Amino acid sequence: MNFHFYVGNDNGNSEHDLIIDGNLIQQPNVNCTVDELPWSEEQAPESFIKNLPDQLVVTIDSPAARPGMYYVGKFALESGEILDNLQIGIDLKSDMDLPVVNTLAQIAAAAVQKAYDEEKKIPDHIDVEVDMATALPVTQHTDATSAKFEKRFTGGSHHVTVHLGIQRVAVKIVFPFTKVVPEATPVIFTLQKDADGNWREGDIFQDFVESYHIEKKFNGSYFKDKRILHVDIGDGSTEYPITEGNKFLRQFVYGSHHGTGYAIEEALGEFNRLIHLPESPRQFFSDVIKNPKHKYHARAIKTLKRPMESQVRQIVQNVKRQLTKARNEIDLICVYGGGSILMRSMLYPGLKELCAEREMQLLYIPAEYAVQLNAMGLDAFVRGKIYEALKNKAVQTA
Repeated sequence: MNFHFYVGNDNGNSEHDLIIDGNLIQQPNVNCTVDELPWSEEQAPESFIKNLPDQLVVTIDSPAARPGMYYVGKFALESGEILDNLQIGIDLKSDMDLPVVNTLAQIAAAAVQKAYDEEKKIPDHIDVEVDMATALPVTQHTDATSAKFEKRFTGGSHHVTVHLGIQRVAVKIVFPFTKVVPEATPVIFTLQKDADGNWREGDIFQDFVESYHIEKKFNGSYFKDKRILHVDIGDGSTEYPITEGNKFLRQFVYGSHHGTGYAIEEALGEFNRLIHLPESPRQFFSDVIKNPKHKYHARAIKTLKRPMESQVRQIVQNVKRQLTKARNEIDLICVYGGGSILMRSMLYPGLKELCAEREMQLLYIPAEYAVQLNAMGLDAFVRGKIYEALKNKAVQTA
């Protein structure tokens, strides 16, 4: 079987958000290498299909990563094995195997699900051709690092074996072209247009419309010529790029090593002490924070408050620094990213006041969109005319 996928791939420090063939997949961005399959008794391979991203075991043979068998995402996190994750503030994503392995694994899983959906049987072999847009943090994105990261995908064919119990599906993945852009910049596409290419409307803008008493019918066309300071708060970094219309302003590249991951790492020792564990991974703490019903939720929130306040103060200072550099010539500050959800109650009031004082507006993206915004933008970009033009130019010069 042969498939062609468009992939918008946001490899976050904590969460991996991809849109493959139009479907959003969200997984913890972790994996672990293992020596054997976790299943001994024979389970029907069909029983794995529906929730495949949540029980993903693959064997990777690729020129871009260490060969071996991996548990990926949620399955790795819950396995109790020693995890590989992105060390915040330390690891360069373009050098790491983890983003490559997890990307290949999720694309292969999506291919298996699609094949089963179409044929109602599990194939032995699938060939997948992928057009992909992905991103690096603004602080790590240079011509050299982006070319290096692109080449890890385009530099050869990747062979992924997806394990459905003891049955195997061989998936061969090739990337004729991949584009790596600075993180945060794809969001300008998301703010303006929806997946069908129409001006975006709806509840993503509801707070903004109510806050500024905008009477007329509102849509994404509002942002098409705006000068926007983005505040993309992740686990291990916050990016503060400035865009004007659809242009990324290279002279304002700036990012800082602040985010919820630092607050979590600072809180983790106290949290582990309170729940009587010698240690637990950062992603476990993140899951507890996201789940108000978890028995440790209240304790996690308590230990996080003071370290989070410190991160928020630093982010506000960095926003002021960017505003000074831009001489306050900004129409709008737009805040999003996984970290923006946890920080909202502390960060929103300070930024609202700052915007009022400096005569600009604040668009604080609601929680249900905050994490997906980069992936949605990358998906829009990979399907758009700019990507097509870049791909055609690369083919001609090859």
